[in-house]
Amino acid sequence: MTVLMKLIPYRQVGDFVFGMERSQAEKICGKRISTCMYGYPIEDRYLDDYGYMHTLCNNRQLLEAVEFFPDISAEEMYLEYDGVKVCLSKDIQVMLEQLHRITDDLTEDEDGEGYSSQKLGLKVYCPDEVVEDVLIHDQYCYDEEKAYIEEQKL
Repeated sequence: MTVLMKLIPYRQVGDFVFGMERSQAEKICGKRISTCMYGYPIEDRYLDDYGYMHTLCNNRQLLEAVEFFPDISAEEMYLEYDGVKVCLSKDIQVMLEQLHRITDDLTEDEDGEGYSSQKLGLKVYCPDEVVEDVLIHDQYCYDEEKAYIEEQKL
């Protein structure tokens, strides 16, 4: 099976609209397997696990990110951006080639374990050259963490 999700950076991916209520995201995904709290410096946000993906909601239970797992998904997943389809591959070289078709701002993370695109609101985590997850987020997803790091001069 193939899954195609339209990407509107910082606003929407597929049926997921950033800012929608957590319960609306659950209606799209079905029954969640588990929930845990996450966040830095305070763990006050919700991560709902659906096995093949996670939804991440802020402390007001509004969707702020969706995380996909190409390395374990049974379906082929594609993003569509500006009419161009991009495969979410588990092979990092294939993934980077695909992403370069839709953005020119991919940067390697400081720890060398991933890549980010500010233009797309997208992060790829790929230790050992295997794409473990692709996180697509809203524009505020990392504000609290960034503010804390700046305050603490970390």
